[in-house]
Amino acid sequence: MNKKIGKFKYFPSFSAGEFGHGLLKNHKFKDELTCRFYTEEFPEEFRYTDFLITAGAHKSRKDFYNELGFKRDTNLIMGDSGGYQIASGAIKWKPELKTVVFDWLENNSDIAMNLDIPPRLKYTGKFKECFDISMENFKYFNEKQTGRTKFLNVLQGEDDTTYKEWYTAVKDFDFQGWSIGGTAGDVFRFMASVCTLLEGREHEKKSNEYLHILGTSRIQDFFMLLQLQKSLEDVGSNITVTTDSSTPDRAVVFGLYYTSFSFKDARFEAFNMPREKHLPEMPEMLDKIKTQNLIGVNDFDRFIEKWADMRDVCEWNWDGQFRMRLHNFYLFLDTIELIEQSIYGIRHNLEQMINKDLAKVLRSIDEMVKSDKPREVFEKYAKDYNKLSNVKKSLVVKENNFFG
Repeated sequence: MNKKIGKFKYFPSFSAGEFGHGLLKNHKFKDELTCRFYTEEFPEEFRYTDFLITAGAHKSRKDFYNELGFKRDTNLIMGDSGGYQIASGAIKWKPELKTVVFDWLENNSDIAMNLDIPPRLKYTGKFKECFDISMENFKYFNEKQTGRTKFLNVLQGEDDTTYKEWYTAVKDFDFQGWSIGGTAGDVFRFMASVCTLLEGREHEKKSNEYLHILGTSRIQDFFMLLQLQKSLEDVGSNITVTTDSSTPDRAVVFGLYYTSFSFKDARFEAFNMPREKHLPEMPEMLDKIKTQNLIGVNDFDRFIEKWADMRDVCEWNWDGQFRMRLHNFYLFLDTIELIEQSIYGIRHNLEQMINKDLAKVLRSIDEMVKSDKPREVFEKYAKDYNKLSNVKKSLVVKENNFFG
């Protein structure tokens, strides 16, 4: 794996839930093949060494890095600080958390986000409160960092104005890059935050190594991120653009087995598998699965069939569920790889693959990165950003449920 053209990195965020439990326990298919796809135990052809873990779910496990089987010389681990869990109410904010989270991140990750409080969910409408708490956390992280972990400054906001206000206040901290929150599914917010960083010439600072966009799952977003990466490389920037998501794993909770993707419609397609064990109609289901060519959707499926076949999936046993999770993940990776090839390929061909609105946004990203006045470019395309932001698009917009 990790066939790269540019520097862009995707970090799977699978450390929580059933998959996280399986990785922690080192579940093995047929008691032989590990599900830890990031270790040297996994076949090199399919090994994927980047991974994201979160303090929000695992801060009580002091040695989580080693418990999951990571190695310093082979894995690149990103640590999430748990701000989303605080915003959602899953974790109650208290000042002593900043010490607990900082220590956990330094002990368990190579790159990590500062502990911010996103002005969303239970903190919606409380921008100043979020800002004040986050500033105190950033000051603490700035003073305490040892260099063991590369910490990323965090840019938050509710709109173009508040992104700029937040940036002005935190831009002088001595961190190794940036993370942007609150942009998932919102093109306008994404472009407003990127414009803010470009105005500040953050992409020209050699100390900035990473630009991480939190929680990205949509095909449209991957096109935008990879265009941003290519454009930054074109101007000689040191930045590596990164993102993360748990979606390929979380989809299995709803029984979704990815089957294909469309660049023109910017969507994944999936079958909805029954989440029940030992169904009496399983032979009929297996016949339908074979008819629909669910076996061997990609190279990984042909490999994993020996260890967990579609009978395991239909029975909804542990081997079947972990096979689904890995299947979705590798289809995700295939999609990202093809998007990368198209972004770095011939522009005329790319624009025939995608819809006109997305093509215009990609052109604007390139123009903005290469402009001395990125704010003028942002304002020029603002209506186009709003247009795409107002279109509700989910990760999987087409499900085929031929089982029931």
